Amino acid sequence: MTDARFHTVWIPLQERFYRVAYYLLEDRADALDTVQDLYVKLWKMRDSLDLVRNPAAYGALLVRNLCIDRIRRARPSEPLEDNLPGQPSPDEGLEAKETLGTLMKAVERLPESQRRLIKLHLLQGLSYDEIAAETGLSPLNIRVQVSLARKKLKQYEDA
Repeated sequence: MTDARFHTVWIPLQERFYRVAYYLLEDRADALDTVQDLYVKLWKMRDSLDLVRNPAAYGALLVRNLCIDRIRRARPSEPLEDNLPGQPSPDEGLEAKETLGTLMKAVERLPESQRRLIKLHLLQGLSYDEIAAETGLSPLNIRVQVSLARKKLKQYEDA
């Protein structure tokens, strides 16, 4: 594309491009800067602009993309953990793993009968009635054994 053709085709569209940029950015200075960036980009690619059928639409699309880039650059970045509400921080996750490891070691120190019941109740989430159906023990006996196991785990934790 020649200089003369560039000036006759693209320069008259400047006001239209400015309106698009201003609509998206809502700031006069940013819109003017974006249009200027657009014309720099168009000038650099002027050899391939002869293939563009609709310069107004093509330029508006480029302006829109430039505005989106400008908005993304202007947005303050947030730490990753702020982007994921409800997720533990890496430090909290590591602490939870260490606590779980300590708890599992303490569970292994329990007598076999209590260990089995505590695993069924706390780790697998079974109710006392479900454990009774599986083990043949009474629900009351299971409650007592789980309570005793919890007390021992608390003692292991304090020690």
